[in-house]
Amino acid sequence: MSSFRHILKRILITAGLIALVFLLQESVFPHLALGGITPNCVIILVCFAGFSNGALEGMLVGFFSGILLDLMHGQYFGMYALLYLYIGFLNGSFRKFFFGEDLKLPLLFTGLSDIIYGFVIYFFLFFTRQKTDVLFYIKSIIIPEAVYTMLVTVALYVPLLLIYNFMGKQKQRETKIIV
Repeated sequence: MSSFRHILKRILITAGLIALVFLLQESVFPHLALGGITPNCVIILVCFAGFSNGALEGMLVGFFSGILLDLMHGQYFGMYALLYLYIGFLNGSFRKFFFGEDLKLPLLFTGLSDIIYGFVIYFFLFFTRQKTDVLFYIKSIIIPEAVYTMLVTVALYVPLLLIYNFMGKQKQRETKIIV
């Protein structure tokens, strides 16, 4: 029973995080755009979920975050869900290299994930409509968004780390009670 409570708590906290980050990305950060570029806060959460809890959680957070984006902006339903699912898997695959307090690896992989995201979006939404100026897109959208996302990662890293550490401690506490 205690395990069920922990899982339910974890699901509710994760769902709340997804909703909060989605609302931040859709309502707050458009007002903080720099040169028309906003950070990709959802990718920060997906990357962090993968790093801290493995590929499965990264994939689940990515899928459900992507579904929200598909409902709001998706031209092809499921495209964002699938893309974020893969990003969650990719980042979760590097969990064994993740050390909570070290910001370098999460920062690097969040930036790389945003660049991959930018190229996939370019391909499906622009290149397929014969807008082939990829250098312009890289220079004016992909790189600036990746840099801005990495800067916001620095600000969101500590709160996310605290939340995920809290969820881990809850699990350890409940495991000790059972044993």
